[in-house]
Amino acid sequence: MENKPLISVRNLEKLYYDEGGSTHALRGVSFDIHPGEFVAIMGPSGSGKSTLLHILSFLDRPTGGSYVFKGRDMDHLSDQDLALIRNKEMGFIFQSFNLLSRISVFDNVALPLIYEYDLKIEKRKKRVEQAIASVDISEKTYIEAGKLSGGQKQRVAIARALVNNPSVIFADEPTGNLDSKSGAQVMDILQSLHKEGNTIILVTHETYTAEFAHRLIHIKDGLVDSDVPIKKQRHLKEEFFK
Repeated sequence: MENKPLISVRNLEKLYYDEGGSTHALRGVSFDIHPGEFVAIMGPSGSGKSTLLHILSFLDRPTGGSYVFKGRDMDHLSDQDLALIRNKEMGFIFQSFNLLSRISVFDNVALPLIYEYDLKIEKRKKRVEQAIASVDISEKTYIEAGKLSGGQKQRVAIARALVNNPSVIFADEPTGNLDSKSGAQVMDILQSLHKEGNTIILVTHETYTAEFAHRLIHIKDGLVDSDVPIKKQRHLKEEFFK
């Protein structure tokens, strides 16, 4: 694991305004995440964990504090610059899969490559096929995504997150819409990806899902309530997903 942080945030704040006044979603969050870490972010509903995920993944901006990504200050970049970095450097796995149901698995996985103008067709095809193979769903490559089971759809979403060889993978409640067996399979895949050296940031409200990670950041009332290593790894597939 490299010494230089991949992500470094200091005193992050997020203030939302509405007709009733203002709400502090984040109140001064600080931490570093290094390349190769598997970090789980937990917290009760309304704690600020979703807001934090959106800021870390450039889907939202903080109203205070600083965010440094790969040694570069993100605070003053344009929305267009952030979108380009997000497309090249970040992979996303969502609870609701966010697939286009009427196109094939191949075309769904290929979507993040749309802005890779210099990538030749042969290399594009190879990269997509490798990503699909990595989640063991090659036999579904040319089937419409809408015809897949929930577990299969999440595998496609993982392949899509991998296709750009991102610096970090964000997994937002990735087992939330799955049955126990499919959820266990998805977490096994994420654990395998981490063992291969991928950086993973998992947002979840499920303790048994979080314990697949190696570090737990707990958010409460917009603050880091605790930030601790998960020392004892369990075989959660048998213990929790029965």
